[in-house]
Amino acid sequence: MMKPMLFGIAFCAIVAGGCADQQSLTQEELQNQSRVDAVVSGVLFENELDEVTSYNIRKDGFVVIRFAPSVPSEKYNQVVDQLRSDDDVPGLRAEQGGKEICPVNGYR
Repeated sequence: MMKPMLFGIAFCAIVAGGCADQQSLTQEELQNQSRVDAVVSGVLFENELDEVTSYNIRKDGFVVIRFAPSVPSEKYNQVVDQLRSDDDVPGLRAEQGGKEICPVNGYR
């Protein structure tokens, strides 16, 4: 009884440790994500799109932003232009309704 339980505990510890290591971020990556998050959330709030838009910031600061289908093209183009012109945002991909609406410019 004791051996299977010890094996199970050891196995879980190894698996959990490996998963935690792959998902952990360095202090620099955390600061970068925080800086980019402040920019993105500020731009969305200023343009009154914070409730109809979601986004994800990758470890390197690259942003994937998803606009609700109800957002007019003028509004999302304005937001995309603002974000792409900000030096804290290294790259951006914008989507609406599951389709890419603004091709990736790549990194500056």
